Amino acid sequence: MSRSTPVLADVGRRSAVNDDLSHLFAEVVSARAAERLARGPRRQGENIRNDAGRLAMSLRAYARALEKYRLPVPPVIRDELRLRSGLPS
Repeated sequence: MSRSTPVLADVGRRSAVNDDLSHLFAEVVSARAAERLARGPRRQGENIRNDAGRLAMSLRAYARALEKYRLPVPPVIRDELRLRSGLPS
């Protein structure tokens, strides 16, 4: 019985990690879509910088969470963060 307790705790931890990362990745996807839409024909009052800033923030949050859970940050995410950090906001 004592052997199953750590296994169950590990399953619970993995589930929390998966939920956290899934939520953060969904925000990255949503921010990418918003930025893509902002690149199209502009409507009065829209600001592309807000969408670009939102995407940069969501990418940073996702990368930090991966590092926090000791998971590798995919090269695509790392490269996009580097590119965005060199652009004016």
